[in-house]
Amino acid sequence: MLIAIPAFRLSCNVGIDKGRAWSVIDEMILWATAQQKRTIAQLSTDSGLPRQIIVASIARLMRFRLIELTVQSNGAAFQASEYGKEVVASGRPLPFFPKREVKRVSFVIERATGGFFPTGQVRVISETALANETDPDLRLVVVEGGGPSMSHEANLGRLSQIAARGWEEQVALVDGRTSSLRAEFMMIRVVDGVPRNVPESASTGLRAVIDKAASLPEGTTQVSVGYGGSAQEAEPEPTAHNCEFDPADIVIGGSAQLEFLRKLLASADSRVIVHSTFLDHRRFKDLFPDIRAACLRGVTFDMLWGAESLDEEETRNSASAVEIAKMVRDDRDVARRFRVHMRSTGSHAKILLADTAEGDWIAAIGSCNWLSTPFRAVELTAVLRDPAVVADVAVALQRMVGRRGLSDDIATEMAIVARDLRRHSSKGGPAKISLVFGDNHDVIMRTASGSANSRVVVGSHRLGSTARPGVVIQAETAVERANIGTTLLYTMPSGPLKNRHARKLAEEAETNGVRLIKAGDIPLHGKFVAWDDDNIVITSLNWASASSDLDFPQADIGVHIALDGIAEHAMNILERIFPEVGENREIGISNR
Repeated sequence: MLIAIPAFRLSCNVGIDKGRAWSVIDEMILWATAQQKRTIAQLSTDSGLPRQIIVASIARLMRFRLIELTVQSNGAAFQASEYGKEVVASGRPLPFFPKREVKRVSFVIERATGGFFPTGQVRVISETALANETDPDLRLVVVEGGGPSMSHEANLGRLSQIAARGWEEQVALVDGRTSSLRAEFMMIRVVDGVPRNVPESASTGLRAVIDKAASLPEGTTQVSVGYGGSAQEAEPEPTAHNCEFDPADIVIGGSAQLEFLRKLLASADSRVIVHSTFLDHRRFKDLFPDIRAACLRGVTFDMLWGAESLDEEETRNSASAVEIAKMVRDDRDVARRFRVHMRSTGSHAKILLADTAEGDWIAAIGSCNWLSTPFRAVELTAVLRDPAVVADVAVALQRMVGRRGLSDDIATEMAIVARDLRRHSSKGGPAKISLVFGDNHDVIMRTASGSANSRVVVGSHRLGSTARPGVVIQAETAVERANIGTTLLYTMPSGPLKNRHARKLAEEAETNGVRLIKAGDIPLHGKFVAWDDDNIVITSLNWASASSDLDFPQADIGVHIALDGIAEHAMNILERIFPEVGENREIGISNR
């Protein structure tokens, strides 16, 4: 008897980094010697560890120049070097210098329970081979009610378990060009009622499916089973990280965005990823000297864009992508290091990611279309430096682009970057920062209107048909609840909403204590909501003209920063640009 279980076979080339990992003892000794000079006897006494373990650890730390020897009158003492002290103070992992090995990895994911095995442990055949199978007693398992997750994250996790062995190895890269995913069948031979080639690590659920198929009467050709594995992973709730945040890292204005972008390009060490919803090859040409200078320093770029499909915008952006690709191809130095992605991600998010010479990463999230804006409108961008927060941005980018499995090199790279960043020790801080995705934008608006004590200010480039349910009603609720000043600042009506409709909506809102203010000569393209003095959300979502996409949480991405005085800091800058926002803050119900 042969039992055919539907399966996926995934194979690719991977780079495995092999190297001896640092131990807790190594890190403890480095930390201790960063405080003051210590002898081997002191370290042994303080730690309770044998002297030979202390000596072995110190010898390795010295080899990597993390600890230095100092000769004193009473003997030798050890102290962390300046580099070692910097590592301790920064919270970064100790330096790791592995050897890289490239190998082919192939594994099978059976679709009955989601179990996965190295291809060498199972027999798999194609659908064509199954149709030509001559065994008279062939039973096909049909899985109903779901299946294993085939997301990029899930497959990278499986790949890591298959390819890396223990703490001394880790997946460092996946060559997406070699990635292959095929729908096939895992074949189980049953002799005298006993399955002969079931992998040792097979779950009880899979063994039960095999037993069920084998126990049915002769002549059975199909066996229906319900999917018995884990459900598809749900989108995790955003995590709030306690960390340091400098108010100067909220970049407000048009020219300020250009200045920040140029500084980031000039300081990037080896990697920059840009996601700009829209593209304009003329604006790209203006930035080309800065990009070229970075490429000459060895920086590698990926340019992503996200104009929605089936839209005139996508056609225009596709044409700009072609022109940019020509510009890049015609410059030999840039062509080697700048990759133009020709397919839209479908996301409205605006993201920058770049690495630094210290081995850290910087992320920027906000409203600025980096590769299409003339930098004249007022934009808001939050620059994020905390490793845990930047790791979340990397994961968001991974999920945005990783819809082709392990073929997406950027998605794999971002997953590895996030893994490495999360190894940094958390230093904490007074700020609480979390990313905002999808319908969490609606939660934020309800939170602002339900908890504000003095004011709520919303900024939106466009005012559309969703303004009343999405913003105005929430603002009216805040006024009624706490008699606070509520303001919606926008630049232009959108969609079916015309100027006359906007004026009427503003009149109606004002009777309920809500101000709708149209920006004047200086346009606002930034999207934000600030409440009281200590909370601000900066995002790509037009609060007053768009709604979140429940099926694609990364369609719009924002960041919520809670920190004493952070909203007040941002509003002080915005009120200098838009003085009318600061007038009559306490409009409230008393003026109805």
